[in-house]
Amino acid sequence: MAKNSLIAGLDIGTTKICCVVAEIGESGEIIVSGVGVSPSRGLKSGNVVDIEVTTRAVEEAVKRAQDQAGREITSVYVGVTGKHISSLNSRGVTAITNPDREIKQDDKERADQQSRVIVLPPDRVVLHAIPRSYSIDGQNGIKNPVGMSGTRLEVETHIVTGAHTFLQNVEKCVTQAGLAVEDMVLEPLATSEATLLPAERNLGVCLVDIGGGTSDLAIFIEGEIYYTAVLPVGGNHVTNDIAYGLQATLEEAEKVKIEYGNAATDRVGEEESFPVTQIGRDEPRLLRRRALCKIIEPRMEELFEFVQKEIEKSGCRGMLPAGVVLSGGGAQLQSTIEFASQMLQMPVRLGKPTGVSGLSDVVSSPIYSTAVGLVQYGARQQQRHRAVTRGSDPVGGFLRLLSRIFSRFRTH
Repeated sequence: MAKNSLIAGLDIGTTKICCVVAEIGESGEIIVSGVGVSPSRGLKSGNVVDIEVTTRAVEEAVKRAQDQAGREITSVYVGVTGKHISSLNSRGVTAITNPDREIKQDDKERADQQSRVIVLPPDRVVLHAIPRSYSIDGQNGIKNPVGMSGTRLEVETHIVTGAHTFLQNVEKCVTQAGLAVEDMVLEPLATSEATLLPAERNLGVCLVDIGGGTSDLAIFIEGEIYYTAVLPVGGNHVTNDIAYGLQATLEEAEKVKIEYGNAATDRVGEEESFPVTQIGRDEPRLLRRRALCKIIEPRMEELFEFVQKEIEKSGCRGMLPAGVVLSGGGAQLQSTIEFASQMLQMPVRLGKPTGVSGLSDVVSSPIYSTAVGLVQYGARQQQRHRAVTRGSDPVGGFLRLLSRIFSRFRTH
């Protein structure tokens, strides 16, 4: 294989750390060439609680991906999540003063910058500022205003913020592992790159990524992100409930959840049983499978109640004809799709990574959605940056790049 451009995505999760590395071909195709996964024990609910342990896990995952790809990884796009993440929609307005009233790129950038001027506590930073849509003199729904005519340009921007210290701790783990951070990306934004269809984004869809410590939610309307939230329930909560209810170790609880668990008790036969090794016993004990499902179902019900509340809070209840897409490791629990559809009263499907070649069969599971999405996000950002650089003067392009870097850590 030719030595094409290299992009790596690093998903730092509560249960696992996953690194996916891809070669970007000359025509822009994404060819996955390496995958590395290591257990994650230094995080809790998406937040770093042990930098040393997390750093070692990052090193292990990256080394495995490097060895498989046969290429050195020097920088990564890092996925971030956690309860400290919050979002809001903001508006920016600017007057068009050009004599011919034609809107230039500078006008668009000025409106974008105005929408980012928000009051933030000193401990928070802007992670993403994503323009959703523009309006010119009251005409709404414009995707790109450059070249159009008007006197007043407005933009609505979705802004995601995070706690500065939490993001610093994640960055510390990555840099101590000998890697540069290309960018920090909200995990559901990355996951959406790998799992959502353009038609779903345009119609209106809700993405729910069920992780270990938390679940991420993102709503897309008319092709753009509209609302994001982090839910305080994930797959680890189900595992903990099983361990407590069955008096088993967490390892044993995770094993029986994967092999015998089901989100809906009524989908399991009365006489079905399963073996479990309880704490203090040498031999496995046979229990009714319905007893296991009765432990799991209330927690899954709680998760989708949170999803329902966030959809209502967003005001998008009647704007999601494409329904819900579930991804992440927790979405693989048996009957989860059917259970979610029944609870939410809308269509639900399982989201898996698409749009890549190479080791596509290896990363076809929902557990790789975020890491693959980070690579796709990185490829798109680099392609966009090259296009902007080609279309502008070198000095102006460099100054804009510096401005973007500094604005990420600027509070208002």
